[in-house]
Amino acid sequence: MRCQKCGADIPEGKIYCERCGNAIQMVPDYNPDEDFTVGAEEREKQSVSKETLPASVPWWRRRKYRLAGICLLVTGILAYQISFRFVFRPEETVTEPAEVDLPAKPEFGIRPGTYSYSPHLTISHEEINNGEIYYTTDGTTPDEQSTLYRSPIFVGEGTTVVRAVFVRNDGVQSEEAAGTYQVEFQYPEEPVFSMPAGSYSSSFSVTITAEEGCKIYYTTNGEEPGYQSRVYRGPVYIPEGLTVLQAVSADEDGGMSGIVEAIYDVSGSREVPETETGNDSS
Repeated sequence: MRCQKCGADIPEGKIYCERCGNAIQMVPDYNPDEDFTVGAEEREKQSVSKETLPASVPWWRRRKYRLAGICLLVTGILAYQISFRFVFRPEETVTEPAEVDLPAKPEFGIRPGTYSYSPHLTISHEEINNGEIYYTTDGTTPDEQSTLYRSPIFVGEGTTVVRAVFVRNDGVQSEEAAGTYQVEFQYPEEPVFSMPAGSYSSSFSVTITAEEGCKIYYTTNGEEPGYQSRVYRGPVYIPEGLTVLQAVSADEDGGMSGIVEAIYDVSGSREVPETETGNDSS
């Protein structure tokens, strides 16, 4: 401590200055500005306390405020969780569509491949009583507007692509079944006539031969021979006049040879044998 008068150091416990004899003032000088400041701070604290929670508010209303605050807090938490789940994580709310039970594919009666004859293709399905089979043979995609299957499909010579679907009565369509069929006929050789075409002075008979196992069909009226023509069973009599003899041979698988033709011009005449006349019938 220093003396307020001469500034000399005063030892602790002394009540006067040893240099100048001035008594030490123990109570600080009064400062009216400081007193005003302290009073103003105290008044401000009291004012804030009264505005925040008036002393006149009863205890039950104070508890009511607390309960309201707790309810608002809980409501805010729940609202945040719900909004986060449905807005920020929408993938959790997406419902996956139920799987549709598709019917099986139609089944073909014969396997796709290469054949030396024209097969008849059947198409079946295990639920045929609950729907219909539709198919195409022109390469287009089958649907309910395509050909309705009712009987076996004739597969002709060449390449045929068969595509089929099964449509259930409830409108559900199966996956497509498809098969490629190649029909390549092994045609028999053309039949052979025993007499060449030309002019003759008298009537005669012509013998026709073909491969073993083949039937011979022939005509003498200029029409093309086929399955509806006469079946060769013996020599064919060529009478006087102009005769156009045509013949084909057909194997067991339905393959038919090309047509062979001979034109005979007979100017003379002779007696017709009975055996030749009888063999000219079908």
